[in-house]
Amino acid sequence: MTFVSLRDRHGTTQLVFKDSNLELASTLKPESVIRATGQVHGRPSDMVNEKMSTGAVEVVVDKVDLLNSTAPLPLQVSIGSEVANEDTRLRHRYLDLRRPALQQNLVMRSNVAMTARNYLCENGFLEIETPTLFKSTPEGAREFLVPTRTKNQFYALTQSPQQYKQLLMVGGLDRYFQLARCYRDEGGRADRQPEFTQIDLEMSFVTQRDIMDVVEGMVKKIWKCANIDLTAVFPIMSYAEAMDRFGVDKPDTRFGLEMVDISDVIPANDLFGSGPVVRAINVKNLAVQGFSRKDISDLESLSKRLSVDGRGVYTVKIEENNAWKSSLAKKLTEEKIAQINDRLDVQDGDVLLLASGSYANVCTLLGRMRLQCGQLLYSKGFLQAELDPFNFNHLWVVDFPMFEMDSDGIGLSATHHPFTAPHEDDLPKLKALLSTGKNAWEDPAMQEELLTIKAQHMDIVCNGWELGGGSIRLHSMELQQSVLQQVLNLPEIQKKSFEHLLNALGHGAPPHGGIALGLDRLIAILCGAPSLRDVIAFPKSTTGNELMTGSPGPVTTDQLNEYHISVKNDQ
Repeated sequence: MTFVSLRDRHGTTQLVFKDSNLELASTLKPESVIRATGQVHGRPSDMVNEKMSTGAVEVVVDKVDLLNSTAPLPLQVSIGSEVANEDTRLRHRYLDLRRPALQQNLVMRSNVAMTARNYLCENGFLEIETPTLFKSTPEGAREFLVPTRTKNQFYALTQSPQQYKQLLMVGGLDRYFQLARCYRDEGGRADRQPEFTQIDLEMSFVTQRDIMDVVEGMVKKIWKCANIDLTAVFPIMSYAEAMDRFGVDKPDTRFGLEMVDISDVIPANDLFGSGPVVRAINVKNLAVQGFSRKDISDLESLSKRLSVDGRGVYTVKIEENNAWKSSLAKKLTEEKIAQINDRLDVQDGDVLLLASGSYANVCTLLGRMRLQCGQLLYSKGFLQAELDPFNFNHLWVVDFPMFEMDSDGIGLSATHHPFTAPHEDDLPKLKALLSTGKNAWEDPAMQEELLTIKAQHMDIVCNGWELGGGSIRLHSMELQQSVLQQVLNLPEIQKKSFEHLLNALGHGAPPHGGIALGLDRLIAILCGAPSLRDVIAFPKSTTGNELMTGSPGPVTTDQLNEYHISVKNDQ
C-alpha cells in the first residue's frame, strides 16, 4: 500500500492506494491537482491521527483523475516542510498561499473583517465608500502621486479617508465606517506597508468616551474570533504617565522594568556632564545566569545605536550583597548607592541601566532598552507568561500634547494631524492665544503656551503596538483656520488645499470625532505573526516592491509623453 495526503484549505485527508493503483500513485507529484474517487474507511484504532480533523478515516482509492500536474517546485509548502526564505516566498506567493499557516491567517482576517462589519452595522453605522483618488494635501506622510493626461494635474492616493469622513459628518451621515484602503510612501519595515487597510469610523455628537466605548466593544468581539474573551475594561493611561513609566507612548504593559527617576540622588551635571534628567531601569535577574564583560559591552553598544543623541546607558551589575560592579561605583558614596538600591528594589543578579540627558532623550533611550531587555530576559527563560505572544494587554493612552516642536526646532507641528480638537479644559487658552493675532513661529512665549495644550486624542494600544488612533475634531471653521495659519504656518498653497474642508465646516458642521484601527497590524497581533506580510495575501517587500509581478515597473516613452512626464537620469 501507498499513502498520499490530499490537501485543500479545509484540511488534509489520507488516501490509500492498494496494489492495483500503486503505479498510479507513484506518478503523482507533490502539489499536483487531482480528483480521487473511493470508499471512506475507518482507520484502525492504533493508526488514528488525533491531530487531524479527518484523522479517524481514510479513503481507499478506486480511481484518480490528474487535473493538473506541476512544474518543479521552487519552495515546499506541505505541513512540516522547511519554510523558504521570504524573498522566495514573495516571488512565488501563489505557492506560498498554499501553506496552512498562511491560509489560517487569511481566514482569520476574513472573519475579523466580517465581525467588525456586523458589529458596526448593529450599532447604527453606515458602510460608505470614499474616493481613493484624492489630491495632494499636507497631512504628514509622503504621498503616492497619480498623473493625469492634463498637464501638471495630479491625483494623490488617499493617506486616509480623514477629510472625506469629516465631510460625511457635515452631510448629516452621523455614523460612518468602511474598511478603507490607504496609501503612504514610507520606507518598508516589519510594521509598515505602502498600501494597507484601516477599520475607519466617524461619529457625530460624541465624546472621546463614546468613541472608546464603541471601539472597545468591537475589539472584544474581534478577539472572540480567536476564542479569546476580553472581559476587563481597558485601562486608561495619560501620555505623561506612559512616558514617565515606560518611555514610549504605546507601552507594553505586560511586564515591569519601569523607569525610575533618580535625578535627585545623582544630579546629572555632577556625574555625567549632561542633564538635567537621570533615570534608571532595574533589569531584574538579567545576570542570574551569568553576565560577562562582553554582555555588558554589547548592551552598552546597543544603547548607543538606539539613542537619539549617541549617548548610551551606563550599566551596573549587582553582585553579592547588592555590591555594584561598575565604574560608577567609584564616583558615588555608599549612601547614594544605598539610596539607588532601595529605590530600584535591587537584588543580587540584577543589572541597572542608567541614562542621563534631556527628558525626551532619556525616555526614548530607556523606553527602547526596556523592550530589548524584556526580549533578552524572555530568551533566558524569564517573563515567559508575561511575554507570551497570546497574552494580550490592551489600554488607552490619552491627553497627548496637541502640538510639538518641528524637527527644525523653530516652528510647531500637529502631534497627530491638524484637525484634532484641544482638550475642553484647554479650549479657552487656545482661543485666547489665537485671538491676539500673533503667529506662533514668531513668538517663543506663545509657542511655550501652545505646547502645554492637550488634545482630545486617544490611541488604543496592545502589547506595545498602536492598534489605532483617533480624536475629537475641530468643527469650527474659524478655529481650524486659525490653527492652520497662526500655529502651523502652512504656506498659502497648502492652506488652499484644505479650502473644501474649511468651507464645509462653515456650513453648520456638527461636533464629531472618530478613529481608525490598522486592520493588518491587528490581524498580525491576533495571529502572533512576526510581520504584516504574513497576514496580507499579496504584500510588498521591505523595499516596497511586489516580487511576484515585478511591481512597480517601467512604462513606455509613449505612456510618459501622454502624461506629460519627463524622467530625469541620475547623475
